[in-house]
Amino acid sequence: MDGDNTSETKVLMDRDTQTVAEAKLPKLKIVLFGRTSAGKSTLGDVIMGNTKAFTSKDTEKCHVDRRTIEDQSVVVVDTPGVSKIGKSEEELVREIKRSADLVSPGPHVFLLVVRAGIITCDELKVLETFESTFGKRALAYTTVVFTYKNQEVDEAEVESGMKKSKFLRELIERCQWRYFTFNFDDTSPTQVTELLKKVTQRTEYCYSHEMLQEAEKAAKQEQQEGKPKPEETTSRRAFLEKSGLVGIIFGSVAGYFLGGGELTSTSTALLGALAGSVLTMGTTALALKAKMLSEKCCQQ
Repeated sequence: MDGDNTSETKVLMDRDTQTVAEAKLPKLKIVLFGRTSAGKSTLGDVIMGNTKAFTSKDTEKCHVDRRTIEDQSVVVVDTPGVSKIGKSEEELVREIKRSADLVSPGPHVFLLVVRAGIITCDELKVLETFESTFGKRALAYTTVVFTYKNQEVDEAEVESGMKKSKFLRELIERCQWRYFTFNFDDTSPTQVTELLKKVTQRTEYCYSHEMLQEAEKAAKQEQQEGKPKPEETTSRRAFLEKSGLVGIIFGSVAGYFLGGGELTSTSTALLGALAGSVLTMGTTALALKAKMLSEKCCQQ
């Protein structure tokens, strides 16, 4: 009997020793953020050692897991996908904000997970949602992670893509040029090590609860002043850009015919393009103004 008690005591002492040892390790606290199906939960599983720590859980709740990686205590929080169907925006934002409390006093880094490929204004909307949830100061703690499978994506390709896609460039620029490419087909621990090394460089400070309170206060103030939400601003900007392009095409065609069908009638084509652009942009501005007035009336 005494032998059994001794064994049990030894197990408890070993467990306490391990807990104390882990407490002394440098910590890295990560919050994952992104759209549904971007590979967010899968990335968390890989960081945790190719487990099912997150992909097997309820996707409508935040989940936390921890692991020691190369003498570093790594804590990861997975959040619900921002495009989760059937969950109201208020409930979703409330649950996502809870991620900061799960790694008190706050995360060292947010990983904005984006599926590699064609980057559109939809990816910018994800960033806008992130900013409206955690505030602009959170961008200083954010790194974009491009996930992919069955293809080759490296930094050179991302840099080349920025020249072709203004949405990709803006996404990375607003996160202060911090990004990482992650291949899910590569099962070696090297990628995880490289990713953690990159984000560990910024663990001197963390995103605090006070910063979250500031973000909530700023969001409430903007709402009271009737300012458009960040995602609405992105939608309107994309709408205006498309309208301008349509106007230029329409004006160019008009200028071509006004010039008698001469391909060399450059000045006439340019005047037509300008006129068409101004006309279309003016019409768009009036339409947006009417929409804003309509929304304002509905709120009263």
